[in-house]
Amino acid sequence: MEEDVLELENRRKIYQLLTKYPGMYLREMEKELGLAVGVLEYNLNYMEKKDLLMVEREGNRKRYFVREGFSFGDKATVGLLRQEIPRRIVIFLMLHENASFQDVLAQFKISKSTLSFHIKKLTDANVVGAEKDGRSTNYRVIDPENTARVILTYKASFLDSVVDRFAEVWGDMGK
Repeated sequence: MEEDVLELENRRKIYQLLTKYPGMYLREMEKELGLAVGVLEYNLNYMEKKDLLMVEREGNRKRYFVREGFSFGDKATVGLLRQEIPRRIVIFLMLHENASFQDVLAQFKISKSTLSFHIKKLTDANVVGAEKDGRSTNYRVIDPENTARVILTYKASFLDSVVDRFAEVWGDMGK
C-alpha cells in the first residue's frame, strides 16, 4: 500500500502554501507557517523525493514549487518575479518596450550597480533581452505574452499593487 505523502498535517500546510505562493524560500515558509527549520527541511526533502515538489537553486538558496502544473520556464520566471526589483523592472519593460538603461533607472530609486545586477539576472534567465543601440543598450521582455500570463496567473503570490495596476493596463491594451 502506497503512503499518502500529504497525510501529515505539516506536509499539507507546506503544499497548500506553495500552491498559493510558488517559489518561496525556506525562511519565508518558516515565518509563514511557524514551523522549525529542521521540520520544514525534512518535509520539503521528503516531498521532493516523492516528486510532489520541484526545487530551483539560486546559489546557496532554494525556491520550492509544487511540481504539478509548472513548466521549467514558468518556474524560473516566477522565481525572479517573486523578487520586488526584478518584478518591477519586468513590468516596466512590458509597458515600455525597448527602454534604455537610463529609462529604467529613472523609474526606480536604486543605484546603477543594483539595476545592472538585476538586469543581468533577468537577461541570464532569458526573461529580458538586450540590444545595443549606439552607446546605449535597450531592453525588452523576450516573451511578453508568456510573461504576462505568468504574472497574471500568480499575481496573488506577489502581493504588489504594481502587479494589480499592470493587470488592469494589460487588460485595457487587449492583450
